[in-house]
Amino acid sequence: MTFISRLLLWSSFVLSGVLHHVDARPGPRPSLLNRRATNDTGRPCGAVFDIIEEDLKSLPFLKDVGLRFIEYYNTTLQFQSTLAYLKSPPAEYQQTAVDVVAELGRVKQKVLNDQYSRQLDFEYDVHSIVHAIHDDHVNLHIGITAAFSFAFPFDIVSASLDGKSLPKLYLRKDILQARGNGWTEEPSPIATINDMDANEFLSQFASQNSFGYLENHADWNALFEHPTNDIQGFYGTLGGQLVYYPGNGLDDTVKVKLENGTEFTDNWLALLNQLHSPGPLETAGDFYNYFVLGLEPPVQVDDGSDSENSGLLFDFEGEDGLQLIEIKVDTNWKEESDDAFPEPDVAQPILTIAGGGVVTGYFQEDIGVLSIPTFEQFPEEAKNFSNTVQEFITKAEHQKIKKIIIDLQQNQGGSVSLAFDTFRRFFPAEPDTLPWTWAGSRRRSHPLGDLVGGSVTEWWKGLNTEDDDQFFDQWDEAANEFVIATRINPLTNDTFENWGEYSPAQGNYREDRWSKVERLNLSDEQVLYSAFSIEPESGEDGPYGYGKNPVTTKQVWKPEEIVILTDGLCSSTCSLFAGFMNQAGVRTIVAGGLPKTGPMQGVSGSRGARAYSSGLLDWHLKFVGLLLAPNNSSLPNIPIDYETRDTGLWVHHAGFNLRDEILKADWEKDPNAEHTPRQFQYEAAHCRIFYTVRNIYNMTQLWSDVAQAAWTNPALCVEGSTGYANLPSQPATAPPPLRPTAQKPKIVINTTTRGGMGEDTNGVLMFNEGDMVAGMAVKRNGLEPCGAGDKCPSQFACRPIPVNCANGERPKATEAKYCLPVCKPAVPTCDRFSGDLKVNGHLRCDLKYEAVTKSRKHDFVGLCTPQGGIKPQNLCPGGAAT
Repeated sequence: MTFISRLLLWSSFVLSGVLHHVDARPGPRPSLLNRRATNDTGRPCGAVFDIIEEDLKSLPFLKDVGLRFIEYYNTTLQFQSTLAYLKSPPAEYQQTAVDVVAELGRVKQKVLNDQYSRQLDFEYDVHSIVHAIHDDHVNLHIGITAAFSFAFPFDIVSASLDGKSLPKLYLRKDILQARGNGWTEEPSPIATINDMDANEFLSQFASQNSFGYLENHADWNALFEHPTNDIQGFYGTLGGQLVYYPGNGLDDTVKVKLENGTEFTDNWLALLNQLHSPGPLETAGDFYNYFVLGLEPPVQVDDGSDSENSGLLFDFEGEDGLQLIEIKVDTNWKEESDDAFPEPDVAQPILTIAGGGVVTGYFQEDIGVLSIPTFEQFPEEAKNFSNTVQEFITKAEHQKIKKIIIDLQQNQGGSVSLAFDTFRRFFPAEPDTLPWTWAGSRRRSHPLGDLVGGSVTEWWKGLNTEDDDQFFDQWDEAANEFVIATRINPLTNDTFENWGEYSPAQGNYREDRWSKVERLNLSDEQVLYSAFSIEPESGEDGPYGYGKNPVTTKQVWKPEEIVILTDGLCSSTCSLFAGFMNQAGVRTIVAGGLPKTGPMQGVSGSRGARAYSSGLLDWHLKFVGLLLAPNNSSLPNIPIDYETRDTGLWVHHAGFNLRDEILKADWEKDPNAEHTPRQFQYEAAHCRIFYTVRNIYNMTQLWSDVAQAAWTNPALCVEGSTGYANLPSQPATAPPPLRPTAQKPKIVINTTTRGGMGEDTNGVLMFNEGDMVAGMAVKRNGLEPCGAGDKCPSQFACRPIPVNCANGERPKATEAKYCLPVCKPAVPTCDRFSGDLKVNGHLRCDLKYEAVTKSRKHDFVGLCTPQGGIKPQNLCPGGAAT
């Protein structure tokens, strides 16, 4: 297959993405519709990975570009609110600590030391820092890794057989088939993936590719497919959000073996997330300019020459170009979820995967279910959202519904106003003085932030409302994050006078400085207009219970008659809403998680108060440069002449969390003390249940199981999952689990798996070399690496071999572990059995170890190793060992 034909074949299977902005995770996120279309027409062959291997992976790294990006990104992350707590988190925080600034410094030093030769290696290093932050507001789409993502070729779910046994992995199609056959046969679980224990295989992908979640239970849930993803047109991490290249260019197939012996083999999928067509890419420079720098090649006039002989490398617009998928407007939730959702009794108008209606309601005997998969609504849709919630409440009251489940599975945020609005519809009599809708927050103070905030606030305060342009500017920018004059200071219950009052020079905590706590004024017409596009003359469209939209209804259900259902992925605005409900006394039930017992947090997405982007920050820095001109030439990071900051490489989106949420109960203890952000507090659900094979794609059954666990049969809660959560009148009876101890174990070289750095089931780091020739030197002799927990087949023993590579190619604490065959058991030494020295013609009896057997306490067993021993240099990328 020629190079050009491989490229055209690739383009015929590469998928276009649907840009769907979610509060918690902006940026390109390809649609499930596109992925399903590919499944219907065939799967990409190895050509996809050949091209990535041979061309994109070989794109060179340019030192100057990398240094400029590190400078840009380091400045951007100075606005990340949690840097000090990430560096030194409290004991209840469930992820490991990370010094973000130091890690960026490490990458910068590697650039200065010429340690990067490939652009992809540089981007992967930066992404490892982003993932370590575990904040769904922190996301990065740059260069090659923004253009491409990868997908597991099979849709997988994690479910328990009966709700009590630990979950196993299943093919989604097998669950649906068993359901369609009336469960006459149970589906067979997945036993191995690429000859590796399935849980162990996927745990590596979870630790490496999942990000933005506060504990591993949520990282695990995020991997898999789910009906609530289906109705939003999304898919799990495995379904198309893998950042790290999963293949190695030699063998890009995936083999799945079920416990019943059935096997399936297919190729990894590669997704192209670009949303615009550059025309043909004709040179290696075009590749670099487009995929790394984001520059489109110049338009060239067709000279009529044969395209295959004209040097064409990549053509997006050819006959075999990208497939376009028509998105349906009137979407049937039941159909889109493969009948997982029933027909709704209440539905928001214009239900559609592309955006529009999202809310549905269901009545099951005396249980009412309100499904809110997202709060993301454009202003013209928000009114329909609110009306649908109220319609559900009104109809449920009329039908004498006794209990309510609010389903927030897969909800990653959206419009903040809808969190306030929805809460007040369930608790309309809630006085503003109570903590339930307190929503206090603060930000990290630093010189550049103070310069921007002080400049923009003073500009806004000085606008002349007699001038039409300045009048509209004042209304448009009233909710600007750097206009503090419209935010409430809870110390005075009045708005802040200036930025200095809000961000004083003193107040250092954890080697950092913080602003005062602020609150959003939802009764300010200018703020409502600026933040939510609510016109002053239609103030009744604002959040229910605020301003011109006063309370007109009564509370129908007590807090104990309502439960929140999540899967741990609740983030951003979803987190805010769930927090309101919990503080009002509503319990949370969380579903899924790792295949082990114990508690799980209900909200593990970002609990930050404000997602922000480098693009918005760039605009503010340009504007401040204009305000301060001509005196800005000596100010760092303030552009001159309204220029945009130099990003170095192409930055499609860089998100961060601007403000932390601070709970009122913590603030009231001492307004001037250090307050641990809600992001770092342990918030266990009141009950955890496992998904089961019968409810994972049957929402009616799932909601029934939730109702039983909440009100009639608490024994359905996972063992050891209760007692950790707080309610206003019921403090937790069990302390939060401690943060996993940060360890630096030896790195184990494993030559059988691919995919980069990961962990085995015991948490031991593994450096996966794939099928590299360097690792084959030992495998040719008939040896295989040890399995998880140093397991080997019978008549084999796990033996560590220290590997110390030259030139810092591997950390010093590195070892390879192989299953070495036993030469002859129960003998003092190998020397007496010269006739048994060779195994497979390559091995000789060389090593010995002391073992315990049933018959004797101590035996010396000889082990067979390659002729001449295992040479460490065979396991070093550069071939040199110390």
